[in-house]
Amino acid sequence: MSTPISFTHRFDADFARVAALPQPAWLSARRRQSYARFQHQGLPSACDEDWKYTSLAALERAPLAAQEMGEVRIPASGFDALTPWRVVFAAGRSLPAPPLDTLADVPAGVTLMPLAQALAESRPAAMQYFGSLSGEEAFAEFNSALWGDGLYLELAPNVTLTQPLYLQQVAGAGITTPLRHLLVLGENSQATLIQHSLSGDGAAHFSNSVNECVLGRAARLTHIEVQEQNPQALLFTRNLAQLGADSRYAHLALSAGGALTRNDLTLRLGGQGAECRLHGLTLGGGRSHTDQHIFVDHALPGGTSRQLYKSVLWERARCVFNGRVRVAPGATKTDARQANRNLLLSQDAEADSKPQLEIFADDVKCSHGSATGGLDDAQLFYLRARGLDQAEARALLVEAFAAEVLNGIDASLRPILASWLHAKLETHHAA
Repeated sequence: MSTPISFTHRFDADFARVAALPQPAWLSARRRQSYARFQHQGLPSACDEDWKYTSLAALERAPLAAQEMGEVRIPASGFDALTPWRVVFAAGRSLPAPPLDTLADVPAGVTLMPLAQALAESRPAAMQYFGSLSGEEAFAEFNSALWGDGLYLELAPNVTLTQPLYLQQVAGAGITTPLRHLLVLGENSQATLIQHSLSGDGAAHFSNSVNECVLGRAARLTHIEVQEQNPQALLFTRNLAQLGADSRYAHLALSAGGALTRNDLTLRLGGQGAECRLHGLTLGGGRSHTDQHIFVDHALPGGTSRQLYKSVLWERARCVFNGRVRVAPGATKTDARQANRNLLLSQDAEADSKPQLEIFADDVKCSHGSATGGLDDAQLFYLRARGLDQAEARALLVEAFAAEVLNGIDASLRPILASWLHAKLETHHAA
């Protein structure tokens, strides 16, 4: 059962504004088709298995209005120190300075531009892969209809981005124009993307973004997502990746705050020997609700996947982990492991976990597991016996539990991520 179709008409004015933008006729037609499908589907409900634990009532009730770019404040970020390659999108639009094509010292063989420009210029890879992975899920259709702009990154074969690319996404009050990003990595190329989503102020807002990543043979992509939202924010992200033979994809998701956050990650290991390592951490307090929805499709033999998702919850926060691994017929020699662990720091916090394995091949190694509980009294006693007070002992154990998700990331990036994590947990302990 879907929500009444009248709800979707709340976005009619936003669609009319985006549809009026200068764009190729084929793209305009695709927008209309996606918006029609979104209106027909309506929003998912608890009757939809993929939304069993997540209600969209907060989105239906939210007093959202269209937003102008000038209303957005760009907050300071500690990630600026990591790299000179910084791109900012505010209210769904690229800021005019610095233009993407003026970023200093970008290697030859790198194409970096707004996605709308790449499609307007009919760039072959952009035309080939745009929309090829996103599917027809309601929020994917919403994004396909209303996206305003986004990042297009294409790496020629054997090209390495020597420094991370820092993508900052800032939302203000109301409805932020959806963002759409497309990354195409050629054979044996390599890149690191840090995608940082922030609330520009304390007002309620609804943000939606889609990332499509295509990795050629032996390509390497490290994708770090950091989400910092105010307590009224509604954030929906969808990451889709297609992995070629012997490619490597590492994804780290750090999420803090927000009234409702939904993160969908869908990977297809479409080449022999492809590998993905997926780590995530949710920090939740108040009445926040975070839903991590993961699907890894082992389509061909010899693929490897590792998943480790954790949450630290206090007060009345809730986190959902729904992880599914599919091993297709013939995908022998698959090695897939999945783990979800949740630390509840209050009696009112809640974690829902649903790990799943679907195995249709022989000669595979697959495992999954889930654990939820509070701090270990024996460990607390051990630390108290060595001079730490109760608050210090708890803080040390919580941070040690959370920091494990950083182990799958390159060592050069861990210090700043560990500092971010420490600051977030310190804020909780001080509350």
